Amino acid sequence: MSPTGWPMMVTAIVLAVAAPIGTYLLWNRIRGPRPMRAAGRLSMIGVSQVMAILLCGVVVNNYYGLYASWDDLLGDTGSPGVIIHQNTVAAGTPIDGGDLTDGRAQGGRGQVVPRVRPAGPAQDFKKYGDDALVTSFTGPKSGLGGTNDVMVWTPPQYNDPAYANTDFPVVLLFPGYPGTPQTWFGNMAGQKELGTLVQQHAATPFVLVAVNISPVKGVNTDCTDIPGGPQVATFITDDIRTMIERTFRVTTDRSGWGMMGYSEGGLCAGKLLVQYPQLFSAAVQMSGDVRPGGYVSKYGPAFANQNSTLWILQNHKPNPPVALLAAASAEDAHGSVLSDALSLQQVAPGVVDVLKKDHGSHNTEVWKQWLPQAYGWLSQHLEQVRPQS
Repeated sequence: MSPTGWPMMVTAIVLAVAAPIGTYLLWNRIRGPRPMRAAGRLSMIGVSQVMAILLCGVVVNNYYGLYASWDDLLGDTGSPGVIIHQNTVAAGTPIDGGDLTDGRAQGGRGQVVPRVRPAGPAQDFKKYGDDALVTSFTGPKSGLGGTNDVMVWTPPQYNDPAYANTDFPVVLLFPGYPGTPQTWFGNMAGQKELGTLVQQHAATPFVLVAVNISPVKGVNTDCTDIPGGPQVATFITDDIRTMIERTFRVTTDRSGWGMMGYSEGGLCAGKLLVQYPQLFSAAVQMSGDVRPGGYVSKYGPAFANQNSTLWILQNHKPNPPVALLAAASAEDAHGSVLSDALSLQQVAPGVVDVLKKDHGSHNTEVWKQWLPQAYGWLSQHLEQVRPQS
């Protein structure tokens, strides 16, 4: 029996109802010394509570599609999958070999007017945990922000004297909804994975910036500028980017700016990439939708299309060119994420690669498993780091 679906739901309901009824019927039938009767009654109460918790767990799992199988629940999600490039499996390219030795983004990014590092004061960051920084930031243009809504991790090379004059590339990290940027440096351990890959020369040392994609509590805008409402796209692409460029030694060129997100954050990474190609070169969307949800759709189909990754790729070729890696699992309980990812590649094969995985549903174990390939892929499509001191 699968942990999802109606058979498991019906079984959980029956057990949750039967346990307290059995407790009631057997309460005075327990025989033996008083301590033994007390232990038996406490055990029955405990079983009733466990069955109630089981039912809650099944309901939550069915609703959010967290675990598709018992192996998935136990953390065994199989292999991370393979990257499909224009309907062929792409071979991995070492970070320190092949086309990457010239230190430029793969494929070129066209002629773009360079951004000038913005003037103004640096943002005050405080230490968070062992290796991250955090700040509470309100964007001057969007007026959005909150407590501890931007987190930053700098690689060891950032403080290495050999890199004292080097501007580092940036990857913005987006959580799901509801979610917080702390997940990227907590359960996802995104900074630890990148640090290991950099040591192994399998990824470039990015500056990681985790961002709150829902600064208005209870409102999910799919990272969109809502007419007359929250300007979340401006908050991310303008306010936060400008603040990071002022505060950290990072590149201002689009060839060194990428994004990555999971679930709702995956939708944000994909759509912001194709909406703002003048600002970003590459993105990874993990288990992300390709169309915005209910809040955006309230403003009509035309507005929803303008915020749909699939519609934009069908109707407008991003200029300058961009690269998108759409990662999806065939067992994802959200159902359409794999077919949506393949649809993106079908309409824009020169833009979209697909990281296809056979097992695992919509959870952090799956997304963490993709990190090595995601960081390696971004390293091939974003500006490389070279010591320049």
